[in-house]
Formats: sequence, C-alpha cells, structure tokens
Amino acid sequence: MADLDIVISGGGAIGTAMALVCERLQYRWLLLDQPNERHSIGRLGFDLRTLALSPKSVNWLDELHENEKFPRQRVDRMHIWEQLGTSTIDFCREEVGSDSLAWIAEHSKVVSALQKKCEAHVGNIEAEAITEIDEAQQRLTLTNGKSVSCKLLVVAEGATSATRELAGTLWVSQRLGQRAIVTVVETELTHDRTAWQRFGSGILAFLPLNSPHTHAVVWSVSNPMFEELDSLDDEQFKERITLASDRICGAVLEVDQRMSFPLNHGLAHTFLPQPWIFIVGDAAHTIHPLAGQGMNLGIEDVRGLENVLRTSANTQTISPTRLRTLAQRRRAKAIIMQRLMSLFDSTWRWKNPLSHWMRNFGVRTFSHVPAIKKQIIREAMGFGPMTRVN
Repeated sequence: MADLDIVISGGGAIGTAMALVCERLQYRWLLLDQPNERHSIGRLGFDLRTLALSPKSVNWLDELHENEKFPRQRVDRMHIWEQLGTSTIDFCREEVGSDSLAWIAEHSKVVSALQKKCEAHVGNIEAEAITEIDEAQQRLTLTNGKSVSCKLLVVAEGATSATRELAGTLWVSQRLGQRAIVTVVETELTHDRTAWQRFGSGILAFLPLNSPHTHAVVWSVSNPMFEELDSLDDEQFKERITLASDRICGAVLEVDQRMSFPLNHGLAHTFLPQPWIFIVGDAAHTIHPLAGQGMNLGIEDVRGLENVLRTSANTQTISPTRLRTLAQRRRAKAIIMQRLMSLFDSTWRWKNPLSHWMRNFGVRTFSHVPAIKKQIIREAMGFGPMTRVN
C-alpha cells in the first residue's frame, strides 16, 4: 500500500490549490514547497505581478476558500484599439448578463490566501524537493533523504520545473523575441473598472486595481524596443507610456518600479509522463500574456484533476485511463491557446496599408455580429465549451 495518495510538488498558487482539492476530497496528501519566490511589492503598495482571472476561476477559488474571498478588482468592460487603426472592440459584462467580465488580483494576495488556508494542515506540508523518482515502485526520494510512495504525483513547480525533467519529459520552448514590462501606474482619470488594451508598438494593457486611479501595466514589446524603454528614467517612462496609451486615462502621474521577463511559449511533450505522474500549470504550458489566460489554464488543469479524483475517491487506484484522457485534452487546449495567441500577436503586428484595412474591416465585422462576440466573451469568462474540463 502506498504511503500517501497524492504528492504535490510546488507550493505556488496552482500547487496549493491542488492540495486544498485533495483535502476537500479527503485524500492523504503531501505538499512539497521550497519557498524561494519573492513577492514584488512596489513603492505604490501593490504587487507588480497581477493575475487576470476569469469569473469561472474566481468562483472556483472562492469555493475552495469556503467563501473567504481574496482581494480583487472587478472588470466590467474591456476596450481594445489599435495605434493607426480606425476600429475598436468593446466587451461589456451586460452583453452576457454577468456581474463581471474578469477579475484582476495581485499575485501575492492570491498565493497568500491559498497558503493561509493550507496552513491549517501544516502537518501535510514539507519544505523539501524531489531528488529521485523510482518509477517502478512509484516512490520519491526527497532532499532530506526521506522516501515516500504515492498513487499520484502532481508536478506544479512552474516553467523551470526540475521534477518534470526527472520524470523524463521534454520541454519545448519557443522564443517570441519579446519581453513583457510589468509595473503599476497612477493616472489622471479613473479606470472605471475597465481593462484597456492597445495594439501598436507592442501590446500595452492597463488593468484596473482596487484604487480607482491605479492600474497594473503589462507592456509586451520587441527585444530592441525593450532595450530602448529600459534605458528611460521614471519621468521619461511616464511620458512614453502616456503617449503609448493614447492618454486613454489621461496623463500617467506616477510609475512604480519596473520588472521584465522574456516571453516564450513552452509546452511539455506530455502532461502524463508516467501513468501516476501528472504535470499542471506553468510546468506543463506557458503562453503569451496578451489575453491573460495563463493562470486560468492552470486552474482548469486542477479542476480537471479534481473531477478525476472525485470519481476515484473510495477506490484503490486513481484511474490511469481517465488521467490519460485528461492529459491529452489539457495538452490539446494548451496548444490551441498558444496558436491563438501567436495568431493574434502576428496579426496585430502587420504593418502594410492593406493589412491595416483588412484588420479594421475584420474588427468592424466582428463587432457587428453579436452571437459570435457573445460566444467569445463566454469563452474568456470560462463558461464556453473550450473551457470544459471533463
């Protein structure tokens, strides 16, 4: 008999959520967490890293927290436009009869809320990592020399996962030739619970935070443009981002520290390298942040595993057939999302006049077909057929 039912490696948002699922379903579980992540709280008092969460993801997280809601800002509207463009797209919650289109949350607040809930079961948490995997015996050796066996190992360590490599899974990374600049800004005008996204010299997103004049910024730019922007001081950067946003919220009055990271599409060769090892979250897939779907994909992975575990609760084994089917579906969804993000990114970077005309014609046509627009909104909110996890 296995020592444990489930071992989760990785104590971030996805791994901790997985641990809470195991507790809710009354499995014997162990969470391996080596704290090495530093939350980046800037001068303005906000975490520089933010998450765009779909209503479906937020509802599920609230259930996991037993309705102890973590701080977040509701998004009622999304406005998309193009530098040199003549058409815009507006998505509004009223179009689908919802109380929100999305929610913006500080990364550290989400992780802290999940970890606080998990700390009630501190005996199930160890600050260790996996150093060896015995595939035949389904046994793991930890950094402290301890050895444990389990029915299922869930790998949730992030894009640089060492355990994914131990499991023998290839990681294919596609460099996009871009970097994302993230920061927080205060603007002259309020955000009015609107997410603003402009395509042009890169993709610039202003995401509403809890303070009415404060936005989280994600600016995805080419590597050469990043070098130029990175050389600017704060005053110069404020002027540059004010111009880049077309003063959609007036002048940028304050800008926080800036962080940046390279943009890559990453994909594990398989999400189920062994019948008892499942890879989730950024350890399984990474995508361009232009649609803010990275965390939502990871939550969908966990929700899918929750469905498998629920049907396997009271059985001696966790169905390898259902795990295999889930792994195939989740990998297919990740590939679709990566290709969609690449298509959107490349389409908005077309520069010649004919491309501008075609793009603007497409935007106008899309905006005047309510049925298609409504379905796109529902998919982004997590309620469409593409987001099904079973």
